[in-house]
Amino acid sequence: DNNGVTNMDFKRKIYDELLNWNKDPNKLPLIVDGLRQVGKSYIVDKFAHDNYENVITYDFRHNKILRKIFEGNLDVDSIVRASTPYFPDKQFVPYKTILIFEEIGDCPLARTSFKSFAQDKRFVVIATGSLLGVLNYRRKVKIDVPTGYEKIIHMSSLDFEEFLWANGVKEQTVMVLKEYAIKKEELPPALSDFYKEMIKRYVVIGGMPESIIKFLTTNNYVQSRETLEGLLRDYRADFGRFINDKDEEVIDYKLQSQLNQIFDSIPSQLARETDTHKFKYSSVHSGGRSSSFETPFIWLEKAGLVLRCFNLNAIEKPLEANADDTYFKAFIADIGLLMAMYPLSTSQAFLRDELESRKGAIFENLVATMINKSGLPLYYYSRGSEHLEIDFIFESEKGIVLLEEKSVNGKMAASRNVMDNKTAYKADICYKVIRENFGKGSFYTSVPQYAVSFVLDEIVKALNQGIEMEPLQYPKD
Repeated sequence: DNNGVTNMDFKRKIYDELLNWNKDPNKLPLIVDGLRQVGKSYIVDKFAHDNYENVITYDFRHNKILRKIFEGNLDVDSIVRASTPYFPDKQFVPYKTILIFEEIGDCPLARTSFKSFAQDKRFVVIATGSLLGVLNYRRKVKIDVPTGYEKIIHMSSLDFEEFLWANGVKEQTVMVLKEYAIKKEELPPALSDFYKEMIKRYVVIGGMPESIIKFLTTNNYVQSRETLEGLLRDYRADFGRFINDKDEEVIDYKLQSQLNQIFDSIPSQLARETDTHKFKYSSVHSGGRSSSFETPFIWLEKAGLVLRCFNLNAIEKPLEANADDTYFKAFIADIGLLMAMYPLSTSQAFLRDELESRKGAIFENLVATMINKSGLPLYYYSRGSEHLEIDFIFESEKGIVLLEEKSVNGKMAASRNVMDNKTAYKADICYKVIRENFGKGSFYTSVPQYAVSFVLDEIVKALNQGIEMEPLQYPKD
């Protein structure tokens, strides 16, 4: 994951999650799962060296011979015995050693061994994985995935807050923005202008570490874009790749061509100048059917490259019970990658505030990535018959929230219909995402793009706290 460039020490939120996991004396083997090149190896390596005396790394992607270790018995003693010849300078000291399994999807048997490690407890295991569960979807001999013996944490590219830290914005300065976001109060103009400029940069550079490093070291957007184009080529090289029963890498070329067609069509489908960005299979391929494209979509989602936002049949709780999995919008999971899929002129015009077309698509994709990074599911509501389209809908502890991306066209007619009609729809709160500062409308609150992720974090925090109950006293006679 760190082709010599990741020497910039980016602060990542997942580091605290790793520390929390590490506190548990009965911790299960952990997989940090996510798109390739989001910085998984870097953060896992840093965490391991910060917290353990002995760190032993098995790189299954680049050192295929290590897969042989797991072809024998999978008890811990056998694995350690089989490992020692490959790590002559390392000590396998019980209770003081962490084993890192890089790209565990390339050695499915190493994942099977988690059960032994979990029961044995002498060695801590942490793994990284991209395309988890996708790589062995074709096996005749199903690999035993150790349910109940592993924990998975998902890692995505840098969110806007991490991007601000990477750009040298101090944490206490970001805290000021957070406080305004919690209170939904207007920021002083100078601050607002600063963050408006930062979010614009985040859109074109995105959250992939290599792209950010390139930009910070050269101050040149074109160079950071070249790293993004390189990443897109790498991802395409992975399309359709899986490990067969003989542990050989195979490419399924039919799947590969479907993946390329779908992936390529997402940016143009988003930029359609219609009232809905519903993903149309027929735009991928004339006569395209959902049945033939379902597998490739799951593949792209599992790889962490694409997000799907499902249409709701009704605006009422629980939302997931009302989601229609055949009707959805598709987004690219990192906003910088989306921009690198559009022509260079799009980014240049965007940075100069001269972009006419595509702007709505870009901002909607930006908000989709923010909702996804916050951990909330992606839903929207679209009813042709009612001429209604609400960009995003999710639950908060205060009820159902509508979120409309209106940086380009400010009309809120659909949201007004939903908020006014309490019998048909059960929405409680409405946010209008704009480029300018916080504000209040008759039935909605305006939230600037640069504050959206902080408003979402607040919602998720409140949801996770759940309902605390006071202990009850048994009534005395």
